[in-house]
Amino acid sequence: MAEPLRRFFVPRGSVRARNVTLGPEMAHRLGRVLRLKRGDRLILAEGGPRDYEAQITGITGHAVTAVVVAERNMPPEPEVTLSLYQSLIRANRFDLVLEKGTELGVASFVPVIAARSQQQGNDETGAARSERWQRLVTEAAEQCGRGRLPVVEAPLEFESALGKARGLKLMLWEGERAQSLAGYLRTLERRPRALDLFIGPEGGFEPAEVQLARDEGAILLGLGPRILRSETAAIVASALVLGALGELGDLG
Repeated sequence: MAEPLRRFFVPRGSVRARNVTLGPEMAHRLGRVLRLKRGDRLILAEGGPRDYEAQITGITGHAVTAVVVAERNMPPEPEVTLSLYQSLIRANRFDLVLEKGTELGVASFVPVIAARSQQQGNDETGAARSERWQRLVTEAAEQCGRGRLPVVEAPLEFESALGKARGLKLMLWEGERAQSLAGYLRTLERRPRALDLFIGPEGGFEPAEVQLARDEGAILLGLGPRILRSETAAIVASALVLGALGELGDLG
């Protein structure tokens, strides 16, 4: 049985009249890193409703050319748009949230600058950090077969992030004992089209932030008796939300 073809996200416009041209970055990745060669086949995705099966016709250090030999529908995406408002934490842990959130089906990530957020990578420029974040979600989306790439927004101050959120606004807070995330999800009578999930930094949200969230209409929820690390809470909560809303298939 033949192995499934590798799938790669490419810039819009890479496929023109069934001909494909990819630039130096993809040439390095496909030719030098993955050792693909002329005649090899792969799946290319531009983020639209169709994927393209293409056969490489030429590969150098500067460009890859290929020809489209077949088309197929892109893999299905969750119907619920889950936006994860993740407070900034240590870089390696934030990266884990991006990777695992992408695998689960998060549609967009909004890095949040909360009062207790940790500064990331003092030797890394904002542009370099954004590029690294985008590379992480791209590779994770390719690996797990996502239909579209998640969006990684620029970091926002907590108050601005609350104002940006337009869906059902849920905030995890370790001080909430009366209502859990899982319990709340079971009470929903209909599935929301968009859901915004706020996760605090190490040390949690400050009382003023909790009150501001309440004032902005956020529903405060707990995750059970144990206090989880920020990155663990983000991954667990995303899985609970998507699972409860039927976006992870039949796991039972």
